[in-house]
Amino acid sequence: MNLNGILRLIQASKQYKGKTVLQRVSLEINRGETVAVTGPNGSGKSTLLKLIAGLSALSSGKREVSGSGEGGSLVIGYAPDHLPKLKFTAREYLNHMASIRGLEAATRTRKIEELLELVDLRDRPGQQMKFFSKGMLQKVNLVQALLGDPELLLLDEPVGGLDEEAQGVLASMLMSLRQKGTAIVVASHEQTLIGQWADRTLAISDGRIQSVAASSASVEGKRWRRIVCQWPKGREEDAKAFANWPGTIRCRMERQEVVYWTDPASSDALLRELLEAGASIDSVAAGSGRMV
Repeated sequence: MNLNGILRLIQASKQYKGKTVLQRVSLEINRGETVAVTGPNGSGKSTLLKLIAGLSALSSGKREVSGSGEGGSLVIGYAPDHLPKLKFTAREYLNHMASIRGLEAATRTRKIEELLELVDLRDRPGQQMKFFSKGMLQKVNLVQALLGDPELLLLDEPVGGLDEEAQGVLASMLMSLRQKGTAIVVASHEQTLIGQWADRTLAISDGRIQSVAASSASVEGKRWRRIVCQWPKGREEDAKAFANWPGTIRCRMERQEVVYWTDPASSDALLRELLEAGASIDSVAAGSGRMV
């Protein structure tokens, strides 16, 4: 794991009742980075977030964590794709969630009020959540994920129910968190909108990562190494599995030839893994900025 890496999945797979939901996903998440995971409903986005969060056990593969807490533990905030209409007020629910996360009473109150004001939800002190609109529930969902000052924030379909103004507030929140060093993973089928917030975007389909794209801003001036290799016929899925190898910035596939652009610090490890997996290396080149 690189110096900024806080969590890594290596060849992670997940099966439910004999059905493969995710297959051989490799992913490294870095401090201060926003990763968008896009794809249609049922593609495996939510399962991937649960594996990252540690809420679901891997069927195979590895999950490695490097946090700043005791014993390298990682503070994770997780917002599922929806909250149920509970018989609590927003403050009652958030106070309970903050207590579970170990926040002291005075800190809980201050933090809850700050976040409710940020999402414009302070003026409903006595209303139970069962009467909330979808957008209001989503705001509470976002607040509960932020209560513990997470190092890694996981958001599943966060724009659902939010109007344009609330989406702008969310974008500003994420930008502020990223500047403070929080790593963020956002899963959504809203590819155009979510992609605007991300340093890189993973497109997932049928439980596999099909492509990885870095934003133009994130690669400007960035140094990389380009690895061109050949895979044996019939090994396309193995080639795709390396598209999101830790440190990989971009991948392009043309039949058996595959080009991987990777961070220089990760290139040697990727080369070893490619060779061990049966790929033949054609060339390795260094560059920066635009990837061609």
